[in-house]
Amino acid sequence: MKRSLKESFTENSKFPPPLKSNLSSSHLIMKLSEHPISRVLYSREDIASAVEHVSSAIHARFGTSRFYENVIFLPCMTGAMFFASDVMRRLHQMVLEEEEGVMVDLELGSCVATSYENVNASGVGSEKVKNVHVKGNVRGKTVVVIEDIVDTGNTLVTLCDALYAQGAKDVHCATLLNKQARRREENTKAFERLLARENDANESKEEGLYIGIECEDEFVVGFGLDYNGAYRCLPYIGVLTEKAIREMI
Repeated sequence: MKRSLKESFTENSKFPPPLKSNLSSSHLIMKLSEHPISRVLYSREDIASAVEHVSSAIHARFGTSRFYENVIFLPCMTGAMFFASDVMRRLHQMVLEEEEGVMVDLELGSCVATSYENVNASGVGSEKVKNVHVKGNVRGKTVVVIEDIVDTGNTLVTLCDALYAQGAKDVHCATLLNKQARRREENTKAFERLLARENDANESKEEGLYIGIECEDEFVVGFGLDYNGAYRCLPYIGVLTEKAIREMI
């Protein structure tokens, strides 16, 4: 159930005042004449449910603490860190709940894909991925890429190719949001080809994409998702007003 902005912004459900301050070169501070979120799409409760759903799906796939020994988690870009931390904590808890006296240290790396070009505030335009940098040894391992949002799919397809080139055994992706409205057909086919690919080409391929929420076709911010570096720390996911977008350009 979607909540109003008033219900979702704070614990005591009080509507926050407009953000008033100046723009600093050292860190981003916004000066807005009115609240920047037109509506909340997904509340804290929605996000918590998505974390539980994705974590359960991953754990059902991998199963035991011993299997996690050969798994590396790679949050993609800064925005995925919020979702990644929640999912990894939940996976750790699941192992503790199922295997008494067993604690597993999940291996954490990171990956960065640059850059995005000619994409406007509505998310319309051409997305180009130039370079991929992976922190962590993926050779011979199962890789779980963690995304805040899968949109056109360009980034994920490029990452999968790069990870297999570096020797990954297979690649999975866990995403908080899945926006299919602008998904390119060739990328959908590439997902089937790349995600959770088995070493034996004759074996059946699993989809390997763990989805928290099927996202509406909106330009969204919050819980890691940003616009020009802003709004990343909102505790929910919402839609920016047109005025807020103009003021950030």
